[in-house]
Amino acid sequence: MPVKQLPLARQVLIGFGLAVVVLVGISMLSWRTTERFMRTSRDAVFHAQVVASLERALSRMYEVEAAQRGYLFTGTQPFLTQRASALDATRAELDELRRLAAGDPQLRLRLDQLAQQVDARMQRLDQVLATYAAQPAEARELLIAGFGRSEMDALGRDVIALASEQQAMLRANSDAAGEERSRVFAIFAAAVVALSGVLLLILRMILRGIDERQRAHAALAASQARLDAIVDTALDAIIVIDDQGQIERFNRAAERMFGYAANEVVGRNVSMLMPSPDRESHDGHLERYRRTGERRIVGIGREVTALRKDGSRFPADLAVGETRVGAQLLFTGLIRDISERKAAESRQAALMHDLKAANEELSNFAYVASHDLKAPLRGIGSLAHWLSTDYAERFDAEGREQMSLLLSRVKRMDRLIDGILQYSRVGRVKEGAAPVDLNALVAETVDLLAPPPNMSVTVEPLPTIEMERTRAQQLFQNLLSNAIQYMDKPRGEIRVDCRLADAGWHFRVSDNGPGIERRHWERVFQLFQSLTKRNSSESTGIGLSLVKKIVEMHGGRIWLESEPGQGCTFHFTLPRSESCT
Repeated sequence: MPVKQLPLARQVLIGFGLAVVVLVGISMLSWRTTERFMRTSRDAVFHAQVVASLERALSRMYEVEAAQRGYLFTGTQPFLTQRASALDATRAELDELRRLAAGDPQLRLRLDQLAQQVDARMQRLDQVLATYAAQPAEARELLIAGFGRSEMDALGRDVIALASEQQAMLRANSDAAGEERSRVFAIFAAAVVALSGVLLLILRMILRGIDERQRAHAALAASQARLDAIVDTALDAIIVIDDQGQIERFNRAAERMFGYAANEVVGRNVSMLMPSPDRESHDGHLERYRRTGERRIVGIGREVTALRKDGSRFPADLAVGETRVGAQLLFTGLIRDISERKAAESRQAALMHDLKAANEELSNFAYVASHDLKAPLRGIGSLAHWLSTDYAERFDAEGREQMSLLLSRVKRMDRLIDGILQYSRVGRVKEGAAPVDLNALVAETVDLLAPPPNMSVTVEPLPTIEMERTRAQQLFQNLLSNAIQYMDKPRGEIRVDCRLADAGWHFRVSDNGPGIERRHWERVFQLFQSLTKRNSSESTGIGLSLVKKIVEMHGGRIWLESEPGQGCTFHFTLPRSESCT
């Protein structure tokens, strides 16, 4: 997660942690640098002390030489005392050098060699003194001749060489100490800059956090204002209660619905809005929900009876949701007055009852009327047939034409009555649904209709569906007979196919006949509607109405697509049964 997305406290903690890491790192680096500086400083002091001690030792040795020379020339005792004092000082300096070089074996070895040279030189000087005591003149001659001067010069050169080495080391250590001192200053400067940067970063985090918190508070306040506006302008009553059932929020719709002002109910138990026995049992239900989590209303919703301020009751839909704000559990109730809906449902139920009774009466009337019309129609048909057969020679041309028209209208009336009977049976007489192989059923229907030789009927593979076989046969028989009856092309082509769609099975029955104008697409499905003249067609205007009723009764829909002169395609859908394919 990016640092900017972390809480402010964690960002500040990270900043302080970074500051501590930087401080510890710089402290360790500073400590190591300071330690090197102190070490180089100690080394510089050491070499300075060695150089100073060497210079003093060399000076004391020259002082011994000078005092002895003065004694040999003058023979006075003070020179001899000075010689002894200078010799003691020389030996003391050598001892000091050995002490200083205790931790440097190489320097200690050089000093031991130097001490041996000093001892050898002192022995020579002692020999000269011994000679002076016996033969002063000879001793002076040795002194004048420079007896042992080369040894003293060599000793001086060695001391000077060693001092030069120590001075070189002193300079190197002084330079190193200066570099370390500069490094220490640089580290401290970097530490100040780094810590200042970290502190500025922490300050920036804090300021940004404060700014973000202020913006969040402003956004929260704006969101709360919007929420208050939404709640107060909601059409449904919204009531918020705590886990003890005390009302905390009561919007304006609730005020209008229950007749209470918000200040009359806030802080009181919500059971005051419930009639008995719900009022007495509500707190127990709430306590049980807190204890067991068993849902009876929360997240489910139900119909309840509510109580207004004036004591009147009304039915309401109640949906309850819960939310937790910190440690507090709140319940929000959405209440809708369904008095009008209940009244409408009662009116609708009464109308449906009346409509069902009227439909039953109409179906019974159609069934009875059709049967009652069959007998006289059969008599009229028989009489007309007898007259046209036995008295044909007595009719002139006009009479024979009228008799032919009478017979055709009797037949049309008979078909119309049969159509009415079929239409009334759909939905009233049920034979029970069963798997129907539409390939076999359509083949039987085509054989039954016996299309003329100039027409071809192509049937693509069709599914097996769960349906009443009689209704399925009526469905395809009417669509196919329609296509055959109105075909106006020398070579008629009819096609039946099906595909699986989202809504179920999608069937098509298409032909290359005369087609139907768009303005008649809805009309053809209406009862007793035909697009041809009644005297020029045997159509009853019931077939497509029957098809529409069957399709819709089985949960499908039907429509057509057509262009005049280019044929027509009837589309219809049927639900897909899981047990059929």
